[in-house]
Amino acid sequence: MPETISSLADILYPLTPEEFFRDYHGRKPVHIPGDGAKLASVMDWKTLSGLLGQSGLWSSKSLQLVLDTRILDAGDYCRPGLDREGREAMMADLQKVGVWLRRGASLVCNDIDSLTPGLKATANALEQGVGGKAQGNLYCSWQAHQAFGSHFDTHDVYALHVEGEKTWRIYQRHFEDPIAHPYFKSLGQDFHDKHKGPISLEVTLKPGDVLYLPRGWYHDALASGQTSVHIAFGLTSVIGLDLISMLFERAVQDPLFRKTVPSPDQGPDQAMADHLAALGARVAEFVREPAVVRQFAAFMRGYHYDRGTLNLPDDALAKRWRRRNANLKVTRGANGWQLGDDRRAVPIPPGVEGPVSWVISRESFSESEFAAAHPSLNETARRQLLTELGNMKVVEVA
Repeated sequence: MPETISSLADILYPLTPEEFFRDYHGRKPVHIPGDGAKLASVMDWKTLSGLLGQSGLWSSKSLQLVLDTRILDAGDYCRPGLDREGREAMMADLQKVGVWLRRGASLVCNDIDSLTPGLKATANALEQGVGGKAQGNLYCSWQAHQAFGSHFDTHDVYALHVEGEKTWRIYQRHFEDPIAHPYFKSLGQDFHDKHKGPISLEVTLKPGDVLYLPRGWYHDALASGQTSVHIAFGLTSVIGLDLISMLFERAVQDPLFRKTVPSPDQGPDQAMADHLAALGARVAEFVREPAVVRQFAAFMRGYHYDRGTLNLPDDALAKRWRRRNANLKVTRGANGWQLGDDRRAVPIPPGVEGPVSWVISRESFSESEFAAAHPSLNETARRQLLTELGNMKVVEVA
């Protein structure tokens, strides 16, 4: 039976999460060799063929073809049609797609992280283990044909290699923490080729291998075997600009931010400068307000995609629960694990801190999802824990 992915540790093995966060995360790339069974549940040729056969999934946005660094026009491989919502769209014509693949075009399947249980489990494991939003794209390439030129990404990349071989080149130079902003998106290939620097690392990925690239690191890749398939999971984390966005709503409530700024053309510049300084000082006060800190903490805990599941018939017959308080967190105190917020905390019985953390990290869940996530708890223990959390107003029946 193929192994399954249920945690960040499964993805990184044999590298431990502790080693990853200590030595590599946000710092430098790392190649993690594996074996073919490690990622067998994520993707294989049969699964990919089955997904492509669901023609209603694939429009010019979700499926792209790239031939020797040139992205093909939608008209080259699509036909006018209706998507699943009945809207007019350019839908992939699989016969035309096959013609281009035989010519050596690379296949790019976008936003696939929710299409199969294996992909969904891997994306969830990344989000829970690292924090952030994980989005997966599949790249299928053929020997001697390069899809994309040297570039950097504006998110961390976890490349999970599942079929064939591909050689990656990582370059010496990198941008410091680029983001998905037009400034970074508009840099042309000439700019990248000029600024990437010499090759600092070259690795050939084989089935079961994982390559981690922090955002901003220049790289390119070329299939070195006859075929190559990998899933690139891009992970976007919370950044300081998210705080700025959140503070806008807080500033709306403050008269100082609604006051007209002194014009530099109708008086000394110092009046305007003093007003700007006062605004900056007020922002500094905002970020120290407990309510703002709690709100941002809740934003960070909820910063992930909701890939809910429905297991029939059990979920139609079993209870579904929802979280009542998004500000709760599990922390380790002097006497063990505890559950609480910034005001108070209660002890967690030994051995259930993991299930409790799982519960409070989700907006809602079914009893079957809870059971699948924590098979070590028997049914009696699971129901008792949910009942106790319900009595504590942590969760309620949905």
